[in-house]
Amino acid sequence: MISLDSYPLPNPAVVGRIVEGEAVLVLPEQGQVKVLNEVGARIWALADGTRTLRRIAATLCHEYEVDLAQAEADTCAFAADLEAKGIISLSPLPLPS
Repeated sequence: MISLDSYPLPNPAVVGRIVEGEAVLVLPEQGQVKVLNEVGARIWALADGTRTLRRIAATLCHEYEVDLAQAEADTCAFAADLEAKGIISLSPLPLPS
């Protein structure tokens, strides 16, 4: 199970760009391109290794006016999916500053 206290880190091999509110991710190792919707793109942008999933969910809660419990559940589920696809990794510690 994914912990809300995990720090999501982007896979350095994945190239991502925000285009018209969506994130276009190129996964060269898999030979794939993934497109994330607006909320997914926001999570991708916030997943820099300095914020926990809990903090990302709280940000989404304020920006999209959703219930915190729902934002936390959805953020964890989305992070688990991205991790399974090799797009991010989850660390128990933040990146050093």
